[in-house]
Amino acid sequence: MVKTSARHKLATTTLQERKARLLSGMQLSPDLVRASYVRQYLTCGKKNCRCRRGFKHGPFFYLVQCLGTGRVRKFLLKTPAQRKQARAGIAAHLKLQRRLAELSEINTELLRRGAV
Repeated sequence: MVKTSARHKLATTTLQERKARLLSGMQLSPDLVRASYVRQYLTCGKKNCRCRRGFKHGPFFYLVQCLGTGRVRKFLLKTPAQRKQARAGIAAHLKLQRRLAELSEINTELLRRGAV
């Protein structure tokens, strides 16, 4: 969740300037990914494997994406390059979400003031 701030204390011109800066600086990354990066240690089905004694296999890295109610896409990130690209895409998505939340907060305050 995004932290709210005291935008209601700022001058209208300050809010409008901040809005303009946000809009001019907003660029969509081509590698944007809305997903989670998960590291797991797993046990196998072998009866005498050491994973049964606490030495689990892994780590395995997955990209997990919620597609809707009861629908999840999960796949193994096999190479370090895939893992790096996944983390960068997730970070880009988070950055965009934060900027959109700030823009929404500014727009709400400007609407409340009737200064849209």
